[in-house]
Amino acid sequence: MPAPPGAGIFARMIAHHILTDGKLVAHDGLPQGRALWIDLCSPTADEEHAVEALIGAPVPTRDEMSDIEDSARLYIEGAALVMTAVVIEGANKGRPRRSQITFLLMPDRLVTVRHADPLPLGTIATRVARHPGESDTAPRLLATMLEAFVERIADVLEKVSADLADLSDSVFFDADEGSGMAEQDLRKLVRRLGRKNRTLSILRESILSFDRLIPFLRDAASGHAARTEDEDLPPLAHMSPKGVARLKAIHRDVTSLSTALAQVEAELSFLHSATVGLIGVEQNQIIKVLSIATALFLPPTLVGTIYGMNFDHMPELHWAVGYPLALAAMGISAVLPFLWFRRKNWL
Repeated sequence: MPAPPGAGIFARMIAHHILTDGKLVAHDGLPQGRALWIDLCSPTADEEHAVEALIGAPVPTRDEMSDIEDSARLYIEGAALVMTAVVIEGANKGRPRRSQITFLLMPDRLVTVRHADPLPLGTIATRVARHPGESDTAPRLLATMLEAFVERIADVLEKVSADLADLSDSVFFDADEGSGMAEQDLRKLVRRLGRKNRTLSILRESILSFDRLIPFLRDAASGHAARTEDEDLPPLAHMSPKGVARLKAIHRDVTSLSTALAQVEAELSFLHSATVGLIGVEQNQIIKVLSIATALFLPPTLVGTIYGMNFDHMPELHWAVGYPLALAAMGISAVLPFLWFRRKNWL
């Protein structure tokens, strides 16, 4: 039966989606008939075996999805194109994490395997309803998903860039020219920059995975994938020239995002170096004040130490003006270094 409205279809273990009147309708469990999209979220071993029996292709395990070599992420298994990409999740909550999603593309259906809840999947039904003719086959639906993930990368990257601009303003423009930011504020700023760096690191890995996935899909769907000449192999999913052109447009977006990411990373690196430098300046200022204070009070301390000694033969102890002279000597010995420091602009 169809899932009730607002049930959160992308958080269940298995869901299948049937295209009805140009709209994706979600149902629980495995399909009894044809389904355009089967979505597996953190499936158990039994559920993986059931899906494998249904589609006739092995479903990669979580450990297999985490492999980083291309041969483990992009390959052909029978009639299925198996493609794993790195995606970012939790960016809106301030705790970005990397996760993997695997696409198994067959001529008549698309299977997704994931162990997270990436935001773009929640927008697929809306995208399909908005442009139904662009997602009526499994390859076209996959292209729609790829567009959603690439747009999500762009949104997160734009948010990080805007945040870095605000942080730059707070460091270089908002603070008073004479005072600057407090050291504790700068330390908080370094931690914020560390979180931004983590986000950018995941985005770079995600962009790299899609930069490899899309050409592989384009070559395979256009008939240029390298396969054995065994005539018993089932046909792969096919894309029309229009679909291949659509993948090329998505790949150009990925390439442009890679360039934009490099620029944001350079800005982050400069801002981090500048912030660490400002922390060093603040600490040096504190040490400078302590050093000057020590230098100012050292001569009076020396005078007081000399006349605090209890020797019998100290002529000054019997002078009537000995006490005020000692005080005057301590005062002058403190004032003279102070005037010298002011003249040198050290104060």
